Amino acid sequence: MPNQLVRWVLPAALAALTFAPASAQVRAGVNLPGLHIRVSPDAPPPPRVEVRPSRPGRNHVWIGGYWDRQDDRWAWAPGRWEVPAEPSHHWVKAKYHREYGSYRYEPGHWSHQKLEEGDDYRRFHKEHHR
Repeated sequence: MPNQLVRWVLPAALAALTFAPASAQVRAGVNLPGLHIRVSPDAPPPPRVEVRPSRPGRNHVWIGGYWDRQDDRWAWAPGRWEVPAEPSHHWVKAKYHREYGSYRYEPGHWSHQKLEEGDDYRRFHKEHHR
């Protein structure tokens, strides 16, 4: 029995925590970790092709997968269904802009969340006299 617990229950619990909606952790106007504008020396890889599962409910919004900048590498954030905290909130897709030979990255976020410049992006601007 303990072996089955480790093989089935633990991975299921970790998956549930991994895919828990970010909206459950959000309060209006609050900055969450990872909502920083970042800079990368390399472009994100091409988007992955995803199969959108059926919509679980009429209030769910599809958030397409995107490349997220984590530390010094790109990591794929898979697409998922989420329910906005408020009906007026909408999802803002991740953005990648070429800037002075590097890439400015704005992570995907809900419209009521605020993005701030990350430390690496501030240093990058200072180095380029902006």
